[in-house]
Amino acid sequence: MQSGQPTSMEPLTRTAKARALVIGYGNPLREDDGIGWRAAELLEQKLPAGAAEIIQCHQLTPELAASIEDAAVVVFLDAACDQEPGAVSSVQVQAEGAVVWSHYLTPGQLLTLSEQLGRKAPPAFLIRGGIQRMNLGEGLTELGEQTASRMADLALACVGSL
Repeated sequence: MQSGQPTSMEPLTRTAKARALVIGYGNPLREDDGIGWRAAELLEQKLPAGAAEIIQCHQLTPELAASIEDAAVVVFLDAACDQEPGAVSSVQVQAEGAVVWSHYLTPGQLLTLSEQLGRKAPPAFLIRGGIQRMNLGEGLTELGEQTASRMADLALACVGSL
């Protein structure tokens, strides 16, 4: 066959190297609640072009599972109301049991949903930064900006070995 189309029935394979997926989430219209978005922006500035897919969103939704499927590592960046302002924590995320369908998922539920699409979930980390204020308003507090920077540095360590 001379049409230029593959004649084999074998699936085409991807040759591109898997990238990191970084999901910064929260509400950037509520001061420090936007810390996950800002940390993702700062991380993107530190990484070589194309090293990671950066997603900024208000919450984790089922649609994100398809992006996780192709990632080498996933880093979730979020604000933490239950931590001391300025504190930064990191935990490895594991797929959780059954997914309860909702408009909002936890990182573990999102990994489970990705596995249900047919691929083992990649290594994943949740990096959270303690916030000072969540009032209406754009922009982080000074402490929030410092915390976002430390979160970005920690995320860089998670994706830097790819």
